[in-house]
Amino acid sequence: MTRLNRINLVSQLNKQMLNSKNIHIGLHWLSSFIVFVMLASSINYPTAFYYACISLCLLSLFALLLRTDNQPLSKLEKVILLTWLSYPALIVLDFWLRTGWSWPAFHEPSRFILVLPIFLMVRRFGISQDALKWGVFVGALFAGVWALYQKQIIGVHRAFGGTSSLVHAFGDISLLLGFMSVALFQPNWSKNWGWGLIVLISLSLGVFASLASGTKGGWISVPILCCLMVSLARHPTYTKRFIVLAVIVTGAVLVWYFSPFIQARVGNIPHEINVYFETNKVNGSAGHRLALWHAALLIFIDNPLFGTGVNSYAVAKIPYIESGLVPSMISGDIGVHNQFFNALLELGLFGLISVVSIYGVFIIYCRQFIPANKGLAIAGLFLAFGFIDFGLVESIWGINNAGVFFTVMMALIAGQLSYESKAKAD
Repeated sequence: MTRLNRINLVSQLNKQMLNSKNIHIGLHWLSSFIVFVMLASSINYPTAFYYACISLCLLSLFALLLRTDNQPLSKLEKVILLTWLSYPALIVLDFWLRTGWSWPAFHEPSRFILVLPIFLMVRRFGISQDALKWGVFVGALFAGVWALYQKQIIGVHRAFGGTSSLVHAFGDISLLLGFMSVALFQPNWSKNWGWGLIVLISLSLGVFASLASGTKGGWISVPILCCLMVSLARHPTYTKRFIVLAVIVTGAVLVWYFSPFIQARVGNIPHEINVYFETNKVNGSAGHRLALWHAALLIFIDNPLFGTGVNSYAVAKIPYIESGLVPSMISGDIGVHNQFFNALLELGLFGLISVVSIYGVFIIYCRQFIPANKGLAIAGLFLAFGFIDFGLVESIWGINNAGVFFTVMMALIAGQLSYESKAKAD
């Protein structure tokens, strides 16, 4: 090889490396901007939220075409992807064996397929943690502003923010945005308590938006989220967790005492539960949910392995209503209002295992990164445990805004944890 050929070869290699580096930088910052828009608009301007998610998906498909480096998946990453694929696979199998294809019924499980390239892109090119933390901060900030405006100024009974009256999505995601901002700003406030004021603003507004929405499912998660939040401290202990729980109980009592709205939402729950167990009659929203869950449990007991099929609840509960085992007030096209009962009645034990494995493996994945990346890892735990709790009183993945938020955020956090781990290793 002549000297001139060597020079040309080196020049071409340098140009390829430069192009590869430019691609990395371009994808990194473009995806970071989209993520910021997605988080800031999530429950405040859903049109921008959905367009941002679509843009992120399309960008990730483009990234799959780029062969800039080779990054084999770890064993746990493969398990994560397997859990994401298992859920839509079960739905497809149910379509094939029982009902035939239904695009509307496939919307929810299809999200776990669509976020796969997002995860792969982020683990290769990364996103800016500043985009993540300021995105959740702005999202929580405007959620609180929405709640103040709707609840205090125009007198809306239950605030729903920028969503199309999706009070559950608004309340639950507002709460998560507030808590996630505490986690993502952890590297800042752990060194300078001045940043604690920033965190206090976003947390307070997120919690207020949740209260203004009247979403009881979100309130159930607060004790667990607060106990997790203690893990962000430099030296978390059980004593600190007990102190936090005592503060929560005190705060909850005060909020209940001074807020007639909160009293109306939770004050009758014990009575309604007692009435249902004693008389098998529905009296209020708590009794109504108990009846729905009771019917779902009876359906599961009779169909334990494979359930009765997707979107079968309305028909499957009819025999139990007619026999008087559950009250007739739950007849019609009313959902079960519980993600786990919904999985059991539709897909049996296999469905429940699939749903639980998605949460469980993601929790294990986040926990292993706590020593190296505490803020982001605990933000992932907030996401997982929050949605587990939300799913106790709602089929939360079926609410479009909430379902998209969960799947995309799970892919982003898992991908970013993997990316930063590789970056530190290199």
